[in-house]
Amino acid sequence: MTTRENVSSRLSKLMLNNASSSNTPTTPAANPKSMVQSPTSPGEQSELNQLKRDADPQFSRFADYFVICGLDLDTGLEPDRFAGDNLHCSPLDRAYKSKPLAHYPENVAWNPFDAHGICMLSLPQGLRFRTQKHNIEPKFHSFATTREDGKRCYGFSLVFYEEIRNRNICGAIHTLQSMFITELSNGQQAHSLSRVKQDGPVSRSLPRHFKVAGQAPQSAQSYYDISKDKLFVAKSISLICQAPYAFAAQIFLKNLYRCLPRQPGAGISLESYVYNILYEVMLPQPGKSIRVYLPPMEPHLPAIAVILQRPALATELPLLDFPLRLLFSYLGVECVIQLLTCVLLESQVLLRSTDYQRLMIVGECITSLLFPFIWPHVYAPILPAALHHFLDAPVPFVMGLHAECEAAHKIGSEAVLCFVDIDKKHIQLPEELPVFPHKMDFMAEIISVLDKFEIERDRAHEPTLKNGYVVRGAGGGVADAMISSCTLPNGLQAARRSKERFHQLQETVYTLQSSGGFVGGSPTQLPGVDYQPLVAHPSKIDHVPRIADFLRRKGGMRANQAGGSPVGSPTLSLSSSPVGIYHDVDAVDATLPPSRMGSLSRRGEKPTLNIVEQYYQDLRINNSLREIFLNRFAHMFHAYEHFVIHPNQAKDEWLSNRETLQNFDKSSFLSDQPEHHRAFLARFLESQMFATLIDNKILAMWEPLPDEQLQLFDQRIKLLRRRHGENMICTTSYEPCVVSQDSQQYFEKRLNCIDIEVTPPSEILSNRAAYFRSFPLLEKGVLNQECASRSLN
Repeated sequence: MTTRENVSSRLSKLMLNNASSSNTPTTPAANPKSMVQSPTSPGEQSELNQLKRDADPQFSRFADYFVICGLDLDTGLEPDRFAGDNLHCSPLDRAYKSKPLAHYPENVAWNPFDAHGICMLSLPQGLRFRTQKHNIEPKFHSFATTREDGKRCYGFSLVFYEEIRNRNICGAIHTLQSMFITELSNGQQAHSLSRVKQDGPVSRSLPRHFKVAGQAPQSAQSYYDISKDKLFVAKSISLICQAPYAFAAQIFLKNLYRCLPRQPGAGISLESYVYNILYEVMLPQPGKSIRVYLPPMEPHLPAIAVILQRPALATELPLLDFPLRLLFSYLGVECVIQLLTCVLLESQVLLRSTDYQRLMIVGECITSLLFPFIWPHVYAPILPAALHHFLDAPVPFVMGLHAECEAAHKIGSEAVLCFVDIDKKHIQLPEELPVFPHKMDFMAEIISVLDKFEIERDRAHEPTLKNGYVVRGAGGGVADAMISSCTLPNGLQAARRSKERFHQLQETVYTLQSSGGFVGGSPTQLPGVDYQPLVAHPSKIDHVPRIADFLRRKGGMRANQAGGSPVGSPTLSLSSSPVGIYHDVDAVDATLPPSRMGSLSRRGEKPTLNIVEQYYQDLRINNSLREIFLNRFAHMFHAYEHFVIHPNQAKDEWLSNRETLQNFDKSSFLSDQPEHHRAFLARFLESQMFATLIDNKILAMWEPLPDEQLQLFDQRIKLLRRRHGENMICTTSYEPCVVSQDSQQYFEKRLNCIDIEVTPPSEILSNRAAYFRSFPLLEKGVLNQECASRSLN
């Protein structure tokens, strides 16, 4: 056993001895006093510290760096030449060079500090100046970079504004503004001589659009009066991480800024919080969970407890911490499917928004929905101004530009690409884009989950549903019958289907009752339950999920009232077994205390979730939606293994010649597909994403540990064959997702059975400052790597 495997094994054995607390129906955020009390004994804490020393920090640390970027008073103001033409705009509208003021620790071996790149992405608009007339509220955004080895590194930044009290900087901005006004006035004087009668006399000191604030408030904001206005400058604090736990990073940065002591009072130093996130917070092992403590919203409050969990390799979908809920809220269902089609066909995709975090959410979410395929091309969801020349590259890319960037307007209107305006919910598609197979029925299945979770979104372009079916014709606004096969039944066919559904429902309810699922069923029986209602075809059970959901909710409420279901664990549902029905999309009911759920149900109100509960709910929504997308790919390529052309040479010889070898019988595969699906599939089979999947399939012959994503995909295909038979053939009807793979139960188990608990932040400074006027540079001596290692002894 290797050192890393040994450490992982010992970490798994170090379980929290809190059986009594796990049976108590409380959430981490519901009891603030219990949040700061660690159940680990001194002996367990000592062992945890030893494990931190033994574990490879590259794979165990939550964050590699904490970075502060902003204005360097020593170098002064430097124009940012990559931000465009700065001379023709007001000094408050110009971008200046920002500098990394400090980063902790100095360097880590596995992730060398990239000062220029991190500073450029932490402040993607450059260094900006504002007055009190602007909106200077802090804004959070994420960013991602791709290393030379293809691995992504994630960053999280909070941008805020601090008042400038340096007279030299204030004087410099005032001087630049005077020069700008003079040049602007001189230029307007010659240009407007012929229009004096219309516009009146020309001002030689201040342009007209600066004075008339009522007519041009945006221009009036750009004027800085040194005698009246306060001057503010942008600054950022950032975390650089290996894993994209976006929610925890956002809470940490926002609350760390709020905990900045602006007057004497209770609380601990900023260094204590930063030290905790850098050296004490560990990443959960695959299939495990860890409870961490983040800074509170106010310094005198206790730390906020958040459970970080990591899906198991090869059995669960990879980690996605960005909410798919927001992706569909921003764009709508149809726009998401069209964007996914463009990404699958490796088009050039350009995103545009006024919010950098929206760019990141859309980029991360749409690439995560590609699973089991991986985007292999240029990926820059936030493209800084210095890298705009990348847009001219004749290669596939996914990039994001801020709406104020001139290139976003120029390229979006001229280039032939997929251009998505997130704020306007508008998508411009490339020419001759094929339709995604079963598009309307695919959208209907997604809509059913979104409606179940009551996710607000634009429904303007959604298909009309009736009893779970897509309504065709003029009334429903859906005319493309070639891309779907689900139609409203009528006549004898409808009567026959209704009779079959009735018998299937009887068998389902009988199976549940005989197993104790709804009558006194206990969640402890969950792993052994194997509900397999006799379902001949998923398209014939469209009403069964609704009735089963109703029975599950009723049974779950009775079990809760009887005290048989702990908070956070879902009530027994059809999706508990490998062959289940639909998704457990009522998980929000199971996460609330019975008293709270009962009172809400009596009033008919929607439960209000706090930020931590909403985070857990977003992870449930992510799982439900991603299962639908994975199911679609599993059905589309359920027989792909039969068309893989396996080599008859050794591995080294195949690797050296694989670019010239044919590894997949594309023509035979397409001949087995429905004719109206071939346009999309023919192009997708030529993509680099599909070629990589086939290469990994062939490499699995020689590799002792095949690719985890390929293992999961093949496992899902085997489950389909188990349901439909080993000789299943391609069907022209739509197959909804009916297999849950117990992933929802795995997630709930990790929430209720915490594997590791991190010690809450504690004071590490002997003397901390009483208050600060601005975010300070931290004590380097207590935040370097050597000091952190010694403190664990």
